[in-house]
Amino acid sequence: MTNAPAASPQDAADVLRHVESVRNQTRDLLRAIWFPLVVFGLITLASAVVQWAWAGPAVGIYWAVAGTLGGIAVGQYYRSRELRLGLTQPALPYILTAVGIFVGAFVLPMLTHGDLQEVVSTFAVAAGYLVFAWLERSGWLVGVALLMAAIPVVVLASGVSHPGAVTATITGVALVATGLVSRRSR
Repeated sequence: MTNAPAASPQDAADVLRHVESVRNQTRDLLRAIWFPLVVFGLITLASAVVQWAWAGPAVGIYWAVAGTLGGIAVGQYYRSRELRLGLTQPALPYILTAVGIFVGAFVLPMLTHGDLQEVVSTFAVAAGYLVFAWLERSGWLVGVALLMAAIPVVVLASGVSHPGAVTATITGVALVATGLVSRRSR
């Protein structure tokens, strides 16, 4: 029986730094937030067209269909990515957050009226993105969420007509641009 020499505090600190580095690299491999940003940015841009052309219940129907299909596409993307990488992470917190966004985006307009009713769903989405930022430990995603919350405030304060369509257009462009920049920087 041999006795291994005791590790020095410096050796222990080096091992802990290495473990943290591997953990961060693994998290970075799983992280691909660019995809949902682009998908939902494009869906949001298309919703602006719906809001300009039909408004009212058509917007809710559009989001019920497009939001569900977008969520399925994002889920499939992450699942295939995990299988390809051989790494997984718990999906439940992300699914519950997406459901919360969906519910909030449909309930909040029922509780409001006027111009606010046209943009209030964006606040539910922004809150959900704050949760995603926490799950991803992403400071820049916090920035995206805060930008999403600020857009309807600025649009409402400006007094433009069709604030929902204007908010959707600006938000959609911001999401797509942020997603593409995020993908490029990876």
